[in-house]
Parts: sequence; structure tokens; C-alpha cells
Amino acid sequence: MTTVKSQISGLLRRLRLLLVAEKIRYKLQKKKFDKENRLFRLQHPDLALPPDFFIYETYRLSLKEYYNDGLYTAKEIIYLIQKHRHTLHEGRILDWGCGPARIVRHLPILLPEAEIYGTDYNEEYIDWCRRELDRIKFSVNQIIPPTNYSDAFFDAVIGVSIFTHLSEASHLAWINELYRITKPDGIIFITTQGIAYRSKLTAPERSQFDNGFLVTRRYINEGNRLFSTFQPPEFIKRILVDRFDIVEFFPGISSDDEPAQDQWVLRKSG
Repeated sequence: MTTVKSQISGLLRRLRLLLVAEKIRYKLQKKKFDKENRLFRLQHPDLALPPDFFIYETYRLSLKEYYNDGLYTAKEIIYLIQKHRHTLHEGRILDWGCGPARIVRHLPILLPEAEIYGTDYNEEYIDWCRRELDRIKFSVNQIIPPTNYSDAFFDAVIGVSIFTHLSEASHLAWINELYRITKPDGIIFITTQGIAYRSKLTAPERSQFDNGFLVTRRYINEGNRLFSTFQPPEFIKRILVDRFDIVEFFPGISSDDEPAQDQWVLRKSG
């Protein structure tokens, strides 16, 4: 059953009012977290923190959650990858679509001997990351590959909530690019808006999803948070064929009407 929030979002989308709603939502979140964020900054005066709107665009406007959840997620991903790539601690790791460094900022501390890289299509994010964060090699990519990395360069690539804002053509292009830049037997960790998001879809979208096809909501340019895609597991499995083997899959679950994304741990095949 479609949720009330999804119905409102769909109405705003049809009325072309999502951008207006986004501005209002940003101001409301800024007010909601103002006291908490000011306290966090006072408690961590030496911590480099992105501008508020950067955090809002890519996560939610809580500095505490941006930092602490980023650290928790980084630890979780490292644990999952190291189960299948034991030399990760001394390898090359890419955070593809790193945004304002919610996850990648923690990797040099958690993996001090590894080479850490971050890339994103948003030049403003990368400019901030380069100015504020050490021991990470940042670069700008485009929405469509290729990247500027060599073949078989990375031991592992992380892509958290990146495919969720890409078209079907970009899904296929990036699977090929991730295959190209990953070492043989290298590990890829990605997340998708899968099983737990089904309840947020309209009836026609659910039918498309249930038949194994990508559901795309186009409102603004690809890559933006308002460009949203939903990936049935069957679709992901199809585009991985002859590129990556699925070594672990964790379907997302819903808690308090907040769905979690599916998690995929993949190994480069061939």
C-alpha cells in the first residue's frame, strides 16, 4: 500500500513543486537541528564539517548523525569487504560518489596503510573535500563514465546510494566501468532502493518493479536526490551477469516507515 508520504511526494512531483518543497524542507530541518548542530560544533571545534546544505542534499541535516553514522557505516562496510578481500588494509579503495565525505573521511583512520580515493560528479563537494580532508585523493567524475583511473586499479569500490539516482543506461555504463577499474577478484559494495521501498511505489510502479524492471522517477537532472530509481533484485542480477558475482546480499527492511536500502557485496568475475 502506498504511504501517505509517498502520495504527497507524488502530488508535488506532478505539480512540479518538488523544488519548492525541498527548499521548505531544508529550512525546517535547519531549524529542527539548529540547537543540536551548534552544540556538536562546540564539542568538536577542530572537526572539519561540510556546509549545512551539502549534508542536507546527501543525508539529513544532523551533524552528529552525519559524523557518527558515517563512522558506523564505514566500519560496517570494511567488515563486509574484508571477509572477502583479506588484504584490504593495504590496498586501494575508492568511495565512488563520495559526496561531502560522510563515509570516506573515516577510512584513513580505520585503514591507515591503505590508499584511499574519493570521487563525485559534484565539483563543490570535491572542492570542499580537497580543502578540508587529508590522506584522501579526490577527483571529479562525470555522470557518465569513464573515470580517470587505470584498468584493474582498485581492490575495493564503495557505492552507497549512487545507483539510486542514475538512469538505466547509466546503471549499465557504471557496472562496466566499475568492472574495468577493479582488480581481479576485487570487491564492490553497493546499495539500492529495493525490496523495502516497494510500499512507496504507485500501483503502476509496483507492477513494473514486480516484473523485474527498474522504476525511474525523473524530476531534475540525473544524479540529484530528486532523480530517484528503485531496483528490484532481479534487475540488479541481470546487469551483473558476466561482470560480478554476488557473494552476499542483504535485503533492506522497513522500520517506522523508514525503508533501508538493499546491500550487495560483489566480486569481480572472470
